[in-house]
Amino acid sequence: MTDQQSPTLPPEPPWPQETGVWASYALHCHCGAIRYNMKLSPPIFESEAEGKGVYPVMSCNCSYCERVGYLTVHPLVENVEFTQGLEHRAEYLTSGQTAPLWFCKKCGSALGADIRGLMEKMGAPPRYGLNVRMLKDGDVKKLTIKEVTFMKDMPPKYDIGPPESEKSRYRLSGSGL
Repeated sequence: MTDQQSPTLPPEPPWPQETGVWASYALHCHCGAIRYNMKLSPPIFESEAEGKGVYPVMSCNCSYCERVGYLTVHPLVENVEFTQGLEHRAEYLTSGQTAPLWFCKKCGSALGADIRGLMEKMGAPPRYGLNVRMLKDGDVKKLTIKEVTFMKDMPPKYDIGPPESEKSRYRLSGSGL
């Protein structure tokens, strides 16, 4: 059974079938402290696809992706290599705590997510979710963007509550918060 046929995956996973045409990409955070490479099939740019189709880049509507501007692809873990600066990579766990989100401790760039645990739960091969805005070269305007809207309604619901300063004000005003 391929990862495209797993009974626990959504009907249409956010990654395409491999086409046999591969492209390699260099990525890095804004300051360059973290550098990494990925290999994808099909490629993300039409000029590399040999007429066999492109890898549509996912624009997710979950609260985190919307806030940081992620445009994501999902390469297999075996097709990603971090070459420099792992000591500068930090993780942030959202309320679901299923996929650590990576960012650079030096410049704050949003790099991607470790979705291996999520893939395991879905019965799929291990993948990362990588933000293509970190591409060293490449025009993001030339990408095929696929809007993904199912995440916004997935539990747990995003809610951080009022800031501490407002909580104090609300308590003083008798609102019960």
